[in-house]
Amino acid sequence: MFSAAIFFLVFLAVALFGRWHARLLHPKTCGDLPGPWALPLIGNLSVLFHPNLPIHFLKLTELYGPIYRLRFGRKDVVVLNSSDLIREALMRKWTDFAGRPYSFVANLISFGGRDLSLGDYTPAWRLQRKLTHMAFQRCLRGDTEQIVSSQAQLLCQVFRGYGGQPVDVAHDFSLHTCRVISTMMFGPLDESAVKEIHDYIFELVEKWGAVSVQILDFLPILRVFPNTTFRKFLSCVAKRDAFIRDVMKKHEESQHPREHGYMVDHMLHFLSKHSADKQKDPGLLPEHIHMAIVDMFIGGTETTAALLNWAVAFLLHRPEIQEQIHHEIKTAIGLDRDPTYSDREHLPYLNATVAESLRLRPSAPLALPHAATRDTSLSGFHIPKGTTIIPNLYGAHHDESKWDRPLEFRPERFLESNTFSHEAQRHLVPFSCGARGCLGEALARMEAFLFLAHILRDFQMLPPWSGCLPDLKGRPGTVVHCEPFRVRLVPRGEDSAV
Repeated sequence: MFSAAIFFLVFLAVALFGRWHARLLHPKTCGDLPGPWALPLIGNLSVLFHPNLPIHFLKLTELYGPIYRLRFGRKDVVVLNSSDLIREALMRKWTDFAGRPYSFVANLISFGGRDLSLGDYTPAWRLQRKLTHMAFQRCLRGDTEQIVSSQAQLLCQVFRGYGGQPVDVAHDFSLHTCRVISTMMFGPLDESAVKEIHDYIFELVEKWGAVSVQILDFLPILRVFPNTTFRKFLSCVAKRDAFIRDVMKKHEESQHPREHGYMVDHMLHFLSKHSADKQKDPGLLPEHIHMAIVDMFIGGTETTAALLNWAVAFLLHRPEIQEQIHHEIKTAIGLDRDPTYSDREHLPYLNATVAESLRLRPSAPLALPHAATRDTSLSGFHIPKGTTIIPNLYGAHHDESKWDRPLEFRPERFLESNTFSHEAQRHLVPFSCGARGCLGEALARMEAFLFLAHILRDFQMLPPWSGCLPDLKGRPGTVVHCEPFRVRLVPRGEDSAV
């Protein structure tokens, strides 16, 4: 009891000092914005403990509208819940909202903020983004589609090996998408090496989403107390970094010709070229390359795998859509050759299914928080410099003013006269947008299309038994995963498909 009382007094003193200090240094607030009443000292911190923040943020729009303010301790946080507001902030006023709020956890695991996704908007970040974009585009113009198609074919071989028995395919999706990005980044790796980096990334994302880790950014006093999850999280980061350093060193020593190299070779060449000219170099370091590689692995593995798993879960609930897509593939391109990405214009129902899966379950529903880089405005409201902005992608995708029956899985909403409607996509922001938009969006869309095209051509997906369908609520976290489920992947044409 005594230790609890001491903890409370310390916490109270820290909170009071923080409130006084904030008023001195940050007199401007988002006071004109509507929002829930904030408790003294801690503000709306209790909101963070809600089991499903994207849904809770969306429900708050019924009381406060699509843009409102929350207070977490001394921090003002503005939540955007419509695609119009998100595009206004991140595209039309992108320079005003290109920053990232400081994060103790993010800083600790990214060499002091030298991260593409988590780093603040600086000259070094802009160059880091440029070199990653250039390297990624060179790979996309190369044999990326062949890499994706090969993994889709290998995945189908794995599925055939299950013999139509009920299986959980989440790990298969995760491992094969990891192989895609590892091949693009480093070239072919040993199977053990791919599994090693895959396991590090999976564990890192899982532990990063834990409340006991996230809370350290909002209650600094908790950093002095033992935290088993945080300790395991840092151990995973250390293993990740050792693996990346080792592979980078091998590529530096091998000196692949740039025109035949992989992503890491292009990035290392870019770094060498700019580091030679000190007048051009705004502080770009090997750590920037290191963290860009980490970002590509996280973005190219768990988010894409989660999308594919959600698509399977939704299609188990709508078996008639599976049949429609299979018929579409058989009619448009036949069964004698493998689907290609250029076939997407001839497969509108498959395109619509990918789009609807992205709408209902964007892999990172709250994206990553932005920060105002200067005093600005949004939807007529004053937004002071330093304000944290949260784009609720889930809220934008469930906005009843834009989407009819938004909770339902209805790919047909993206179709017009049996053709894919690009007009309907205007309100989709599954990869965020603007200067901070996901660099891997093109790859994720290619993977989703080609993996599903191969699977739906070759297999009928059935529940383990009649009526046993996946739970579609999802598990909250940094990446929103479907609750574990099993599916029977029955090769087309076999009697067991009945």
